[in-house]
Amino acid sequence: PKAIKPGQRLAEPVVSTDIFPTVLGLAGLPLLPKQHLDGVNLAPLLEGATSKLEREALFFHLPHYHHINTMGPSGAIRAGDYKLIEVFETGKKELYNLKQDIGETKDFSEEKPELVEKLSKMLEDWRTSSGSQMATPNPDYNPDKDWRKARQSLTERGIVDGGCERD
Repeated sequence: PKAIKPGQRLAEPVVSTDIFPTVLGLAGLPLLPKQHLDGVNLAPLLEGATSKLEREALFFHLPHYHHINTMGPSGAIRAGDYKLIEVFETGKKELYNLKQDIGETKDFSEEKPELVEKLSKMLEDWRTSSGSQMATPNPDYNPDKDWRKARQSLTERGIVDGGCERD
């Protein structure tokens, strides 16, 4: 690969799905778009050939439960300085300005409804075009056995650190 200047700090947002096409690109191998649908080759960015990637947003789709994702099934879009999060169970949408608030402490969704609408549409269009699957209700769900309740109880009693749970 061309020389990559060590110690660079790049302002362009990237995501883990960019790693595979970037390794292929840096190794001089052909890209395999069917294997890295969402990732892009970062080599031009790393080599200084460009300072901006040609994508309008980063999309995230987590339609399942996981012990790390305390808000449950959700999706998000990062476009420019803003990140919109949609919680599927409740329909709640949160909007953050990551340039001003990397810790996502100030929700702008009520102050910027037009941006919430625009980003929601982009997220929905991406889900449709990518064929993203949505979760369906589990007919065997037993709320008494929900692991999130047990964790909340342990957190309230000071046995487990609540981590980055959301309200």
